[in-house]
Amino acid sequence: MNSDKSTESKNNKKFTEPKDKKLLSFIKDKINDLKKLVGIANEKVPFSFELSEFMQEINSSLENLPKEHKKLYEFKPAREAFFVNRETEIKKLEDSFENWTKKRFVTCAVIGEKGSGVSSMLNAFLRKISKTDTIQANLNEKIHTRSKYFEFFNTLLKTDDIKSNKELIDFLNNVDNNKIIILENLHHMFLKKVGGFESMEMLFELISYTTKNILWIGVFTPQTWNYLDKTVAISNYFTNEINMLELDYKTIKEIIFKRIDYKSTEIKFIPSEDTLENKTFKGLDDEKKQNFLEEKFFKLLHKLSNGNVSLAELYWIRSINAIDEKTLNIKEIDDFDHSFVKNISEDAMFTLQALILHDGLTLNDFALTMHESIPESRKILMPMLEKGLLIQPQKKYNINPAIYKSVHDYLTSKNFIH
Repeated sequence: MNSDKSTESKNNKKFTEPKDKKLLSFIKDKINDLKKLVGIANEKVPFSFELSEFMQEINSSLENLPKEHKKLYEFKPAREAFFVNRETEIKKLEDSFENWTKKRFVTCAVIGEKGSGVSSMLNAFLRKISKTDTIQANLNEKIHTRSKYFEFFNTLLKTDDIKSNKELIDFLNNVDNNKIIILENLHHMFLKKVGGFESMEMLFELISYTTKNILWIGVFTPQTWNYLDKTVAISNYFTNEINMLELDYKTIKEIIFKRIDYKSTEIKFIPSEDTLENKTFKGLDDEKKQNFLEEKFFKLLHKLSNGNVSLAELYWIRSINAIDEKTLNIKEIDDFDHSFVKNISEDAMFTLQALILHDGLTLNDFALTMHESIPESRKILMPMLEKGLLIQPQKKYNINPAIYKSVHDYLTSKNFIH
């Protein structure tokens, strides 16, 4: 009898133990969820593998595109046929130009995120106004010393070894025809260090004394503009501030589709497994299913790109699965977990802060800014590059565009940038 009870007890234990474990596991998960909710969980979130693979996937998609499609996605200012919807910003520039022609003191600052279409907008503006001599330059490196400053302007103006601001001012005030001078990435004329604002201050003097003959248009990112306004009151030297507005999802869609030849290309949106199980989706006919997928795709694309044209195109390219030159299959867009940003070390945050405020830095300029040696600076930047936090398309280290907004928002919340 005792033996039977013992066996029965073991059998009961055999059947109830797994249930108890499941219950304990369920309770433990709920407690952890609650701790995360109130901010007391101490859980490390690893760097996302998808982040480090993001640019590789884009490159892979580009490589697999037929030649006719590949050339449509070159990352440079949009051709006139591809340009859309910057009428508000162009109108402000046209008004500024009109006032300048009436001999009024006018200088323009165009403020926009990287990839927001500033270069394309400026080109569209120049096509609309009456023909005026124009000099355009894109600052690709830091110009923060007197020698670099005069080297830059001698090259830009094709002058013979000008060595003082007075000579530059006299030269521009005696040109035969009035000119527009557009300087993109003008924030590269400073470096956050002692003595690093010398070029910017000389530029302010140059602008102030030459506006009669020169319409100055400078281009800045919002972060660099805000920083320079707090440090050297840059808004005092630009009468008109023109902010690039965020594009809505319909405009992003129009920009993407303008690069596609509808007469010879079929676009087919491919549903994910989750969408295939969606009851609403199941009840649609084939045409309505494509409309459903298209709208869902572009609304999410707009959200993930924050209305940024270049980032939207990166996500679009990543979603392309080309069959041949006449068919593009578009996979449903997806994103990766950005929560790892909150686990970036404080040292890394100082690095990211410096890169945002300068819109990227070379190794040498980063070392000067951070007061570190070249070897130490390389030790800081290379691991971040390998993890995918940074990219290095040329000489400059920049924040990966896929996480720029997340990094910016987190640094702002921690008062690293304002």
